[in-house]
Amino acid sequence: MTDARRLHGADLAAALQDARAVTRARVDDLSDEQWAMPLQQGVNPVAWELAHLAWFGEFWILRGPHQRVDGFVHAERPARIAGPDAHFDSARLAHDQRWTTPMPSRAQVADMLDAQLAACLQALPAGDDDAALYFHRLALFHEDMHGEAFAWMRSALGYSAPAGVALPRVQPAQPLQVAGSEVRIGWPPERRGFAFDNEGAGTSALLQDYEIDDAPVSAGQFLRFVEAGGYEQPDYWPGEAGRWRAASGAPHPARWRRAGTGWELRWFDRWLPLDSEQPMIHVNAWEAEAYCRWAGRRLPRAAEWEHAATSKPALHWGRGVWEWTADAFLPYPGFVPGPYHDYSVPWFGDHRELRGGAFAAHPRMHDVRYRNFFQPQRSDVFVGFRTAALQA
Repeated sequence: MTDARRLHGADLAAALQDARAVTRARVDDLSDEQWAMPLQQGVNPVAWELAHLAWFGEFWILRGPHQRVDGFVHAERPARIAGPDAHFDSARLAHDQRWTTPMPSRAQVADMLDAQLAACLQALPAGDDDAALYFHRLALFHEDMHGEAFAWMRSALGYSAPAGVALPRVQPAQPLQVAGSEVRIGWPPERRGFAFDNEGAGTSALLQDYEIDDAPVSAGQFLRFVEAGGYEQPDYWPGEAGRWRAASGAPHPARWRRAGTGWELRWFDRWLPLDSEQPMIHVNAWEAEAYCRWAGRRLPRAAEWEHAATSKPALHWGRGVWEWTADAFLPYPGFVPGPYHDYSVPWFGDHRELRGGAFAAHPRMHDVRYRNFFQPQRSDVFVGFRTAALQA
């Protein structure tokens, strides 16, 4: 299998075209009314997000060199395709302002995307030099992230599911025994290819003997927690989790509802019977931790997750759900921001680290070292969890 982090030449060009095709497929069928969505946290206006993708590719690939001045990255060359920077740089334009700032029409956005992709493909360097290819690879993975974001936008707003998007089933989880050791996680210095800045340098972690589920927690397992009154037991919801629980008043996951003697799950624009063999999805970090307390378990540390995924072929991950870990999203020792300074730096501390890979994310995004991150109260994204524990 081709290493997505080392794509170059015709393979990288094809990947950039594929990412754009996924982007377009996830928005082109939406009506004008659906494009004109109301302000909502967690998603962006469609026109802004598409124009941002065109801006991002042009800004980083075609407009360098770049320098950081007064808190923002500036490009030496002016925008020819997607601008101005003040409108389409996510660091410059606050989330709420994306609904009030004038945006191009659907036809103008389409032309912008076509022109940007053609120009960036024309500028693709020959060879496989990592430094020369850095911004093309950055633009590729950035677009893959937004492709998934368009899927969770459709889910959050109750639009139909994109074609080909389906949640897989999982086998009943079995604990894997993992011997403790000092492990190295993150991007190995000797490994070639593209690395996100928060993966670079890496870090060491001393792990005790532990066990970790070989699969994410299923909806059926989580249902037992719900029906046991888990949402009503204060001991499972300490501190910040308890404050969220009191404010939400939720007696069960937000996208569940009772239906007769059973339960249903809201899947995009439909309510479907709850499938007990699908991975649990759309739970926040505190809901995941409450389940773990009920089950006498805990969330895995990110180092435990990465070490087990690397060393235990029986651990199933990817193409299911993103998985909460116990760790805050923090820089590894020796962290150095990448050229895209705002990829990681603004989010350290108040976000939680996730691992794995969701069914709506392109397989290119599924790397054992990849560190996803969201605020712990988020449940709109395609996230679940697995459990872990120290060996007795």
